[in-house]
Amino acid sequence: MNGTMRCTIFFVLTFLLFGTTQARVPTTDISAVVAAGSVKDDVYSNTYLGMSITVPKGHFTAPSLVNVEGHRARLLNAVYDSPEGPKNYTIGLMADSLENYPKDMPLTVYVRSVRHQLEKDGLRTHSEEFPITIAGVQFVGAVLVVFDKENGTYYRGIYATYLDGYVVSLEVQSGSEERLRQLLSSAVKINGQKH
Repeated sequence: MNGTMRCTIFFVLTFLLFGTTQARVPTTDISAVVAAGSVKDDVYSNTYLGMSITVPKGHFTAPSLVNVEGHRARLLNAVYDSPEGPKNYTIGLMADSLENYPKDMPLTVYVRSVRHQLEKDGLRTHSEEFPITIAGVQFVGAVLVVFDKENGTYYRGIYATYLDGYVVSLEVQSGSEERLRQLLSSAVKINGQKH
């Protein structure tokens, strides 16, 4: 199964995992968050979230899995398929309204729940939840190992923060944990309001 398909499965599982929470009216329609995103050259920017992601040599796919009623969306899929396998990567960006969760839910709980769901799908935890600063913003991350007969072993990092009324999650996949860190430090810029 390719990286994009795995990213899509991850997001669907997140929907299923958190889709039964009590519904409240979100502060902003998720459609507005999706519409605030644009791609120019190798940079995705989202003016609502105040963030950008640069994917040199990568290609973007359109927003997928926009769930207006659930107030969540996968805003970005970016893939770089290098002839040099270890340089391959995928980056996904998701926004999920804080209105979907209990007030003051710790990010650790969110990331742990996603990690446990991925473990049920056969991924192995490499690093449990840990604090990490990305582009000057505090996130909670976890790293899993994916065993794929077709593509070999690679790492999937899940990183979440609160941003502008949403749980904003980055999902980054590559051949090494060091490559995940490099991508996070070089690709992500955030200027938005933190909540």
